[in-house]
Amino acid sequence: MKKSIQLFVLMIATVFFLVACGSSNDTSSGSVATEPDEEVGSGETNGDTEILGEPEVTDITLRLNWRFKGEFSPFYVAVEKGIFEKYGLNVEVLEGNGSTNTMQAIAQGQDDFGVTSTVEPSQGIAEGMPIRMIATYTTRSPIIIASHPETPVETPKDLEGKRIAMSIASTFTNIYPFFLESNGVDDSAVTPVQVESSARNGLFLNKEVDAVAIFSSNEYPIFEKELGVELTPLYLADFGYDLAGLSIIGNTRFLDGNPNTTKRFLAALDEAFAYTFENKEEAVAIVKDLFPEAVDEEIVLLQIELFEEIAAFDDVPYGYMSEQNMIDTLDILEVSSLISERYELERYYTNEYFMAE
Repeated sequence: MKKSIQLFVLMIATVFFLVACGSSNDTSSGSVATEPDEEVGSGETNGDTEILGEPEVTDITLRLNWRFKGEFSPFYVAVEKGIFEKYGLNVEVLEGNGSTNTMQAIAQGQDDFGVTSTVEPSQGIAEGMPIRMIATYTTRSPIIIASHPETPVETPKDLEGKRIAMSIASTFTNIYPFFLESNGVDDSAVTPVQVESSARNGLFLNKEVDAVAIFSSNEYPIFEKELGVELTPLYLADFGYDLAGLSIIGNTRFLDGNPNTTKRFLAALDEAFAYTFENKEEAVAIVKDLFPEAVDEEIVLLQIELFEEIAAFDDVPYGYMSEQNMIDTLDILEVSSLISERYELERYYTNEYFMAE
C-alpha cells in the first residue's frame, strides 16, 4: 500500500514537471534565489496541477521558531534549489524568536505557516487559537539528557546523586518530575538546576553539573566539539517520553481557504527534506552562503546527520503525522499538566494536505 502511494506520487510528480516545463508564465518569482534546478529530485518532483490544483495564493511566508540551526536547512534548500518555485510558490523563510511567538503570529494571520514544537500548538488549541498542525518532521523526540563521560547517565536511575541543568520553562523542565516518577527515580536524590539556556550551557561546559537536558539535533554536537569528548546521550523517547517535535502549523482559516497552496507547500518540503538528506554537504554549503557568521560547517553537517536519524519517514512523505505519536504526545502533556483540556485528535492535526491522503 505504502509503496503504491509512493509510486502514485512519483507518477503525478513527473506529469506536473512536464506541464511546468511547457509553461513560460509561472506565478512564482521574487525571493527565490535561483532558477529551478533540473537535477533536483531526479524526476521525483512537482505535482499534477489537476491533482494538486492551482495554488490559491503563491506568495507565502514560513516563520521559523528560532534563528538558523541545522535542522532548518531543508527549508532554505527548498528556496535556494528552486523547489518551492517548481510547485508554483514563492516562499519567504523568516527566522523567529520562540515557538510561542511563532504560534501567535500564525494565529493572528501575520504569517502563513510556522515551525513550532508540538507542545505550544497543543496548548494554544486548548486556549481557542485557530491553528492546526499539518506536518511533523521528527518521528522520534530529539530531547536528550547528555552527560559527561566520567559521570554517565545511561538510565534515568543514573541521575540519582547527580546535578542536572535544564532551561527554565522548557518542555523538559515541565515533564521532569513526571519523567523521574514514571521511571522509578528518587527525586530527592537528584539536584535539578533550572536556569536560562545560556547559563545552562555554561554550567555543563564548565562541568559544574553532571548532566544537561538538550536537543540531540542542536546542542549535542556543539557540546561534543566544545569539550572534545564523546558525551553520553539518554534519549527520553527510550524511557516513555517520545514527544513529537519540529512541526508545521497553519491558521485554520488560511488552511481552509488555500488547500492547494498547502498541498503544494508540503509536497515541496517532502522533496526538500529528501534532497537535503541525500546531499548533506551541498545543503551545508547552501546555508553557509546564507549565514556565513552563524554556520560552522562541521557542526551543521552533524546536526543534519543527527536530525536525519530522528526523521525516519520510510514509506510516507516527510512530515506525515503519526496518530499514535500524537496520542502519546498528548498523553504526556496531559499527565504533565501542560494542557488544560484535551480534545479529539482532529482538532490538533491533519494529514489531509499530503498527497498520500
